[in-house]
Amino acid sequence: SLGPLLDNQDVQDYVNRVGRWVTMHSERPDLPWTFVVLDLEDANAFAAPGGYIVITKGLLLKLNSEAELAGVLGHEASHVVRKHHLSAIKKADAIAFAKGLGDNILDATGKASGKNRAVLELVSAGVALYGVGLDKDSEFEADRMGVVLATRAGYDPFGLPAVLQTIQGSKGDELSFLLSTHPPAGDRLNSLDRAMGSNFDRYDTLPAVEKR
Repeated sequence: SLGPLLDNQDVQDYVNRVGRWVTMHSERPDLPWTFVVLDLEDANAFAAPGGYIVITKGLLLKLNSEAELAGVLGHEASHVVRKHHLSAIKKADAIAFAKGLGDNILDATGKASGKNRAVLELVSAGVALYGVGLDKDSEFEADRMGVVLATRAGYDPFGLPAVLQTIQGSKGDELSFLLSTHPPAGDRLNSLDRAMGSNFDRYDTLPAVEKR
């Protein structure tokens, strides 16, 4: 089990509609994309190879618009499209990778008490493997491509940067896990700023989405 699913079918359907619309504009629109909202207060999102994307209620509640949701889902979908997780697993020794995963989770959750217990359940299920372990270049690329996918789908390109600004300005414990598994929000914003520059009208031609 991944953890407790949010018991609200309307929300699950809504996130799936947005996610599938965004992924239709990727290079892999025919993957069996599946989007799931977990009933966890910790703000996080992660993806697994094959088109499986998870977002927690905690992160969903921090979003202020559908454009922000599209940006987040576009970021996670980009990890799948670019096969970042598969590359990371191939590069890493399996045992060392697993040990590093455990260390990251313990650092993020302390003694695993209270609300963080649910996060550890994700790890025990093996799925949170795909939420950690990526290098910063993969995260930066997923940010750039996430902006591209959301913009191709007709959303405001500033959706994902707005989420990063929210993360940067938040000091709540509910963000500790997300912050521990991604580069600092300020670094991500700087990277996006360099990539976007004055090309706001040309996101569909950014190098980040060229086929390799």
